[in-house]
Amino acid sequence: MAASTVLGTSGERKAGLSEGDYRPESPRASAKHAIRVRLALGLILLDMLAITAATGFVGWLRLGEVTSNRLTTLLILILPLYFVVAVQREAYRPTAMISATRSTRRACFAMLAASIIAIGLGFVLKASDDLSRVVVIAGTLASCVALVLSRALYARFALARLGGSPDSEIVLVDGIQPPDACSALRIDVEQIGLAPDINDPMMLSRIGGMICHADRVIVACPLERRAAWSLALKGAGVNVEVLAPELDAIGAIGATHYHGTSTALVAVGPLNTVDRCLKRLFDLSVVMLALPMLAPVMALVAIAIKLDSPGPVLFAQNRVGQGNRLFRMLKFRSMHVGKLDHNANKLTTRDDPRVTRVGRFIRKTSLDELPQILNVLLGDMSIVGPRPHATGALAGDSLYWEVSSHYWNRHAVKPGLTGLAQVRGFRGNTETDRDLINRLQADLAYLDSWTIWRDLVLVLQTFRVLVHRNAF
Repeated sequence: MAASTVLGTSGERKAGLSEGDYRPESPRASAKHAIRVRLALGLILLDMLAITAATGFVGWLRLGEVTSNRLTTLLILILPLYFVVAVQREAYRPTAMISATRSTRRACFAMLAASIIAIGLGFVLKASDDLSRVVVIAGTLASCVALVLSRALYARFALARLGGSPDSEIVLVDGIQPPDACSALRIDVEQIGLAPDINDPMMLSRIGGMICHADRVIVACPLERRAAWSLALKGAGVNVEVLAPELDAIGAIGATHYHGTSTALVAVGPLNTVDRCLKRLFDLSVVMLALPMLAPVMALVAIAIKLDSPGPVLFAQNRVGQGNRLFRMLKFRSMHVGKLDHNANKLTTRDDPRVTRVGRFIRKTSLDELPQILNVLLGDMSIVGPRPHATGALAGDSLYWEVSSHYWNRHAVKPGLTGLAQVRGFRGNTETDRDLINRLQADLAYLDSWTIWRDLVLVLQTFRVLVHRNAF
């Protein structure tokens, strides 16, 4: 199969687009990502139908009806428990979906675990009389049979839809040709003007946009450019490997391989597909719960801003997001229109004359950040994550990425409304290198130890630091 190659000027910034609007993406990688999402959703639906049908059939044989309260109670317990355990067992990962053995094994384990938990909950809640032990046991066995049959057939379907491989691969070609067997999407970086320049946020945003839907990125470049590419892709949020054919001769046991050629793994995505889905569901759940309560507050703030000074209510600024891609972050306007700092080149000081009267209050209470809920809905931000920075932000006299070469690593996940750095009290101006280093260390610690439960804890801890002495 011939490899696809991106040539010409398709990656160059189109006329009329602002920096925040420019998001080049690989159509092939995006399409495969969409297929995997649809396949996962289809498999979830298939599982629910298989369990319901199998348990319902057993209930009909035992109880003589399918509308029995005892059967309904069992399904209400079993279905969500099965889903939670199946997600935890990664039963919906692409690699599991295409393997009949792996898929059915994980599904049956989830079904057995869900049944045991359901029986335990029934005993604790004193609802065991509402459950038929025969229906629970026979329904579990019948459900396992139904899951095995349905998932085995679905695995063949998923494998065909994914073209024989669950992974979306992109090869960045920079002067070195990949192995002949490579059939992944090839991007000739020289042809479209891409370079691993960590001092150019727009360049990193272009690279991030090109590879954002890939699972695996292979860099084929000369030895002297490997360090630059490795550093530029640390925050890409995907697995990144550099072709290193010289490792073939020594048989390095720590190397990965790509079509028979050794590669060195230089970056990994901190969250797998299931983790990303859980985090997105958490974000949407929090927003849906909070929005009705926050909407009146946001309306009052908007009215106060309009009455206090002329100009728009919202202020949009380019910030660095996941994979180093730029996006437009929303805030309530807190400065006079003629004095707005779109690039964050000048630190805001206490009693700053640029800040309006209402602006001082909303900045002190963090109310100016509320419009970022819309960024969460759009998928540019998360509830919890490293705070997004402007490209012109300074730590003392240095740009952030000039302070530490690890700065770009923090962008491996979506930026957040709050984060570990904020909970630890690292807010306000970055007047020295140490101010930035403290935040960077907290952000990287968050990436290294992420769990959905920690996100929940950080949200609760954020309420303690909404009003902070360094917020002005």
